[in-house]
Amino acid sequence: MKNLIPFIALAFITYLPTTNAQISVRAGVNIASMSANATEKNYSDYENISVVGFQAALALPIKISENIAIQPELVFIQKGGKSQYIADDRNKLISTLKTNYFEIPVSLKIGLGGNSGEGLGVYILAGPYLGIALNSTYTNELTVLGATSSTTRTVDYSNDSNQEKRVDWGANIGAGVSFGNIFVDVRYNLGINNLLDNNASNNDDNKPYRRNRGIGLSLGLRF
Repeated sequence: MKNLIPFIALAFITYLPTTNAQISVRAGVNIASMSANATEKNYSDYENISVVGFQAALALPIKISENIAIQPELVFIQKGGKSQYIADDRNKLISTLKTNYFEIPVSLKIGLGGNSGEGLGVYILAGPYLGIALNSTYTNELTVLGATSSTTRTVDYSNDSNQEKRVDWGANIGAGVSFGNIFVDVRYNLGINNLLDNNASNNDDNKPYRRNRGIGLSLGLRF
């Protein structure tokens, strides 16, 4: 599936000149976190912490009416989070996961005025997304009796025995404010797929689960 990414991007870019849609680009940060449970039951002091990543996107809103559009996008986004198990200040384990994703969200976008590229405008949007992990890295910091050691591991998605799932899917919901052709975009990213199990719902087994979460803030320009 990862090999399809260049072809999807090429098809998207090739399609641009054939439409009268207003192309836009945006870039900013993603405050990423994980909805997860402890993989070891004896870790009672389990806590998830957010990390800050980068995101950038190319969007092609295709108008259905004056204020309604379908907006597919090509997105590079960094997701992940920290999990920590702390007995005390001298004994703890902090794990940081950072994953680079290529995503294709398709949103229903509704403009609430001033969306022609002039004046002040507001919009809301929502829709599903499909993501493919490009690479992923774990960094573990283990502190025992005050002494800290650090190790880094790269996820091997080509290994069939690897429990990490490359494909992520979920939903985006967001809103934005435009000032002429410049806009500010805010989104909540809700991962639905369980990245540690083929069963997304995880309701019929006791396996660990992990799902992506994120709040994105970006600045964009419409052409």
